[in-house]
Amino acid sequence: MAFTTRRGRPPKAAADTTDFGTPELRFKHAHGVTAEPIDRCYEKQIITKTHHWCGLHLRWLYTVRYGAPSLTTHYDWERDSAPRTADDPNWRRQREAEYHEATALLRTRLHYEPVMRLCVYNELPAFLAPTLLARAWDEPAMAERLSHAQQRLRDGLDILAIHWKRQAALWQKGKIPLKLHTKHGISAWIRFAPGAGICYGPW
Repeated sequence: MAFTTRRGRPPKAAADTTDFGTPELRFKHAHGVTAEPIDRCYEKQIITKTHHWCGLHLRWLYTVRYGAPSLTTHYDWERDSAPRTADDPNWRRQREAEYHEATALLRTRLHYEPVMRLCVYNELPAFLAPTLLARAWDEPAMAERLSHAQQRLRDGLDILAIHWKRQAALWQKGKIPLKLHTKHGISAWIRFAPGAGICYGPW
């Protein structure tokens, strides 16, 4: 066992220079205040990863058509990964058609409102409201109402997931012309990875 020959006081430990933000910001992070409603639904396993992706993709399509509906903490990976085609009229028509097709499907199935409120307009759903959750402990009717709201949201996102996955499958089989549904058109459900061919899904 070797012994040091150094004398004097031991050196001080290096100070931690990591910036965790102000006390107020740390408090908000700890309580999930900075997370968006759709993220909180995913964290609480109310929706799946597929649902989460479909919701964010619907917001992206809305933004392409109408502009950003609200401030968001999400940096759009789709827009960042796509080529600079936003000024291409044909590309914009494809994205707008995709958006209108998805929303028309939600309207037909009567799930338009819950999906749009959460995914596009970033509104806090009733089943995440602290006051209503507190009431649900003592009021079975309220608990049933919140459970029904969760199921309606999941059903609406299932509609989008099934629709976009079916579209991707048709494209892959060549039943949808490539000029109408480009690799960035069908909603990035089909991804091209360099040297890896076609990848399905956004993951």
